Amino acid sequence: MPTPVSVAGYSHVAIAVTDIEAARTFYTEMFGFKELRRPDFGFPGMWLQVGDLQLHFIETDEMPTPGKGFPHFAFYIPTEDFHATVRALAEAGVAVAEPQSRDDWGTIVWQTFLTDPAGNVIELTNV
Repeated sequence: MPTPVSVAGYSHVAIAVTDIEAARTFYTEMFGFKELRRPDFGFPGMWLQVGDLQLHFIETDEMPTPGKGFPHFAFYIPTEDFHATVRALAEAGVAVAEPQSRDDWGTIVWQTFLTDPAGNVIELTNV
């Protein structure tokens, strides 16, 4: 069995909703979560601060069937370990998507996706 990679913690959980405005009102007014800036991914969504973590929302016309990409959770991998972690997973036979980067207002964000044996989507990110 390969040596396990090092995960520093959770980054965020992402959920699907059919009405982003209803979700915004519910989570910000009922729970007091603070809305964060979100990059334009070309589809509606929002990010909320929940303590030290984040809750991400993706708006969809209908709720997806579980296991088809949503929901997903994200593991935090420190930037200095990110590419080595992706390499180690690939070398162990895990199908890991090609890592992508983006600039979030001066912070370079790395991310990639993989699935567990049951089809649950896992994101690896350095933020």
